[in-house]
Amino acid sequence: MKHVLSCLSVVVLSILLVPSSIRGQTAEPTTGNREHGVSTTVPAVGVSAISVADYGAKGDGSSDDTAAINSAMSACVSRALPHNGCVLYFPAGVYITTGLTLRSYVNMKGDGWGASVLLLKPHTAANVLTVPVGAFNFSVTGLTLDGNSEKGGSGNCFFVAPTSGGPAEWNTANKETAPVNAQKWGHVEEVMFSHCSVDGIHINAFNYMLFFDNFYVFDNGVYGVYTEGTNSGFTNFQIERNGTAGIHLAGSNDRFTSGEVIWNGLAVATEAAVYVSGSRNIITAVETEDSYTNGFFDKGNDNVFMGCVSDSNGYVQKNVDASSRVASGFVIAGSGGVYIGDKVTSYRRRLPDGNFTTEWPYSLENRDNGKIDITYDSTNKPPRTR
Repeated sequence: MKHVLSCLSVVVLSILLVPSSIRGQTAEPTTGNREHGVSTTVPAVGVSAISVADYGAKGDGSSDDTAAINSAMSACVSRALPHNGCVLYFPAGVYITTGLTLRSYVNMKGDGWGASVLLLKPHTAANVLTVPVGAFNFSVTGLTLDGNSEKGGSGNCFFVAPTSGGPAEWNTANKETAPVNAQKWGHVEEVMFSHCSVDGIHINAFNYMLFFDNFYVFDNGVYGVYTEGTNSGFTNFQIERNGTAGIHLAGSNDRFTSGEVIWNGLAVATEAAVYVSGSRNIITAVETEDSYTNGFFDKGNDNVFMGCVSDSNGYVQKNVDASSRVASGFVIAGSGGVYIGDKVTSYRRRLPDGNFTTEWPYSLENRDNGKIDITYDSTNKPPRTR
């Protein structure tokens, strides 16, 4: 009998407690605007976002939205909570601008590249987006930065101003700022950099801790990516149809991983699809293809190329049916380099002119290197040693 009463007590207690817990999960918040169900105790998702549209940006592809975007950014960095920063949201649209300057703790977010576009105003000389010397801890996501070079726009798509070697603010939690921040802690993801008269991405010395992922650099006048920075990472990318090189790496301790660099060097063919003049950089699983120049050119010190492929590089300028007969898959002109598991080939096989695209699998211009493990097929000649 005592056992039965004990069970009944548990059942009754459960009945009393369950509705209370359900009400606790579904009840309106005890503070804040009850009419809209927004709690100040537990903020709704996205409460820290500021939309540029709320500050007058039209995104109609014709109105100059520069002033409106700057007003929204000023509101972003002057918020009391969270102090000095927010998500700066760009709804789908084309926002005409005469150039924008990013500020610390601003996280620019669009609806995806091709959907949210920052377009340089015709006949304007400016960078689409500039990161100044003091900017620190920011992100750019889901946007296209378009330099509008076909209509007279001139400048870089994404420009990081030169800084000294320090100071750098390490503590992100207290949101300190300084006049100069070489250590950027900037994150750029799902962004397209296109149609700029100079470079898609231009990073000056001595900036570091910049991280780019899943990005596309297309149809820029000189370089796809030019960097003199250091200790930064670039992953999962497509760099296509830039005038000189897809990547010009003049900095040190940078990492480029998992990407394709294709159809570069149409304007100037003296460098390579990937040109490295800096030191201690690591290039991994990068393929260069269909360029009017060399595949890779190492003119630096102690760089590593691992698992990279040069495929069908070396066309005659503006003629993909003929070989220039002067291109190498790899030009090894630096010192201390390591080349492991790299390959040179040609998916095109022989071109209509009867030649393979690439003349030499590699040109060894400096013997002072660590390890050279480059396999090859479908080149006009064997490796060249000078």
